Amino acid sequence: MKKLSVLLSILILFSLVLAACAKTTTPPAEEPVVEKPVEEPVVEEPVVEEPVVEEPVVEEPVVEEPVVEEAPPFEGVTIQFWHVYSDAPGDALQALVDEFNAGNPYGIVVDSLDQGSYSDIEDKVNAGIQSGDLPDVVMAYTNALADWYSVGFVADLNPYIDDAEYGLTAEQQADLYPHLREAGSTPDGAWIAYPMTQSANVLVYNFTWAEELGFSEPPTTSAELKDLVCAAAADNAAIGGDFAGTGGIVYFPNTTNWLHMLYAFGGKELNAAGDAYDFNTQEAIDVSMYLLDLKKEGCAWQTESYPNPEQGQRRAIITMSSTAGAPYYEAAFEEANNDDIWGWIAAPGPDGTLAVNAFQQMLGVIPSTQQREMASWLFVKWLTSPEIQARWIPASGYYGTQYSTEALLADYAQANPVWESGVRLAAIGPSEPQTFPAWSSVRRAINNFAAELYNATSQAEVEEILARLTETANDLVKEVSQ
Repeated sequence: MKKLSVLLSILILFSLVLAACAKTTTPPAEEPVVEKPVEEPVVEEPVVEEPVVEEPVVEEPVVEEPVVEEAPPFEGVTIQFWHVYSDAPGDALQALVDEFNAGNPYGIVVDSLDQGSYSDIEDKVNAGIQSGDLPDVVMAYTNALADWYSVGFVADLNPYIDDAEYGLTAEQQADLYPHLREAGSTPDGAWIAYPMTQSANVLVYNFTWAEELGFSEPPTTSAELKDLVCAAAADNAAIGGDFAGTGGIVYFPNTTNWLHMLYAFGGKELNAAGDAYDFNTQEAIDVSMYLLDLKKEGCAWQTESYPNPEQGQRRAIITMSSTAGAPYYEAAFEEANNDDIWGWIAAPGPDGTLAVNAFQQMLGVIPSTQQREMASWLFVKWLTSPEIQARWIPASGYYGTQYSTEALLADYAQANPVWESGVRLAAIGPSEPQTFPAWSSVRRAINNFAAELYNATSQAEVEEILARLTETANDLVKEVSQ
């Protein structure tokens, strides 16, 4: 029994093992395969960025300060300019004035007026002093400007010439021929007359005709001059007809010509002390008698008008003229179909002294306001500048007043030998005493006395006329000094 029990226990135990093994090897029921859903690829929506609408940057407008152009310093200032030029020179001068009006940076307008001769201008200014009808800039000889200055009607230019902004530099002042400042200044140092140009009264000489008469060189003494003009008079007398009574020197007894000859004879208008007029001198007697002798011998004669046509026609071997008359002489020789060589010479005196009567064409400023006076000076400065002067001279026949002008005219001088010869002659001088008291009035008086002298019949009469001229001149000084 005992064995059976053991066997039964073993069997039970074995069964339990089998059951355990069976339980172990039986595959477990499969879990249902739950398939994972196939993930759709994530299609990312493109990130559409909302356009950044930038607010337009509205720049604040740059408000520029308006450029306020300064008005020209003399805008609206019109000045009146009185001058003595007509015909072609007048047209050339007007063209320069027009150029100034169109291009000057100051706003100045110049109204230019031809007023006739220098005498006409003197009369009009003298009348204007009473009426108030006066220009701002006036062309005149220094003697007239000195007279007007003495009564307060011409401005001293020194403050304007020396002005730091509008005046002349030291270099520009040094460019001016040295004698011209003195010629335009009064004894008290006021600079009242500014030189526009220069000229000189000269003898117009026919070189070709003189050589035919046996005179190979111009006369160097008054005796040689007489021989020449008397030979030319005899030459024409031999031709006869309309040429009879012509041929010598054409002499008009006026102030300019008489003084010109007086200078050649060594004379002057003032006494030795230089403080009074004195025409009753040996030199004045000698030149007056010399001219009377030429007239008596038939070697001096007169024409009805300017003598350039007669010289072009060989009716005069010598005439007396301003160097500014060159264009008129050129025209006269051309019109007469005369190709003779002619030119300028100085008047010779008994001892060989050579002289011309030198002039300056001066500009003066009439007192007004400081602004008008400065505007007037600026126009004068421009008109007399070397560049403008070099353009004016060929149209006028005058001479420059500055060294640099002469340089600018080198080609013109080479092409115009007659004009070029005058450059040297103008320097010979002398000039009239234009700043001496009452010279303007005295000069007019000499015109009348020169005619008397040319009609005198004896030396005693000549001396009496010269004594009266001296007395008259000094009386005129007393009148202006009262």
